[in-house]
Amino acid sequence: MSQREVRYNDTVDTESAVETHVWVVPAWPTLDGWGFLPVAAVLGGAWAYAGPLTGDVWPSVLTALVLALAGWLPFWRMVTRTPWAETFALWRVWQQEAPLPLWPYLQPGTPGAALHRTLRQALAWWRAVGRAALAAPLCMAALAFGVSVLAALVLGRDALLLTLALIAWTEIAVLWHEGRGDVGAAWAAGALVGLPWLLGASLGTSPDNTGTLQPALSALALVLLMAFYAHPVSLAALGPLLSAGFLIWQGRFLAAGGMLLLALPGLLLLLQRPATAVYRRALTPWLLAMIFLMAWAL
Repeated sequence: MSQREVRYNDTVDTESAVETHVWVVPAWPTLDGWGFLPVAAVLGGAWAYAGPLTGDVWPSVLTALVLALAGWLPFWRMVTRTPWAETFALWRVWQQEAPLPLWPYLQPGTPGAALHRTLRQALAWWRAVGRAALAAPLCMAALAFGVSVLAALVLGRDALLLTLALIAWTEIAVLWHEGRGDVGAAWAAGALVGLPWLLGASLGTSPDNTGTLQPALSALALVLLMAFYAHPVSLAALGPLLSAGFLIWQGRFLAAGGMLLLALPGLLLLLQRPATAVYRRALTPWLLAMIFLMAWAL
């Protein structure tokens, strides 16, 4: 087979891979209706640990909502719901090259020549595949990152540290799931409920604030609640049981019973063996009620 035939076959394979990629990549990532969870978590954390919510606290609460909704949520959504692996998988078979000016004193067969060829391939890959699939998510993630940093600077050190924690949590989740575009309910629970709950709790200004241990434990209880409860399997009942156990440990027996009662509709839905997306959308109002119940109890 001649060199021209090899190049032609590589080009055909690359073009077919691009067409397949364009067909399988979703146009816009979704969150199965979970976009309201950070709002409830921020308000719940502020209600539980930053109360009473007087006029002096509300500007900070509103800024925290801007941080969670305009910063954290879009960043999480763009980074975790974009199928990075499918796009970068085309790079392994990529052979096309784009024109690029030659560097001075570049000799064939040298490392510089290999680097120049790689840059030409990368430019062609970006123009044919990367720009269409990744330009919008990258721009949105960068914008959300900027909004997050600015809002966190307004709120102070705790909000900035939580923002850095969210970014690290997001990147670890994507790497753990190898960029497949779905990181699972456990990682989403930490980003959409746990960290926003801590953000709301960090707004506390009352002298009897319990510090960081109790807010962290309550955030962990909510994360475990969502991590187990959002999976349409028999272990889903473990989430409400753990959160109810936490409330019993806090001496909130009535709230513990209410937590189990609110979990009952979702557990009954499991008998119908619904699809994961349908199940999670149906759980959204009950999860919101559980978050506010936890805030009221604490």
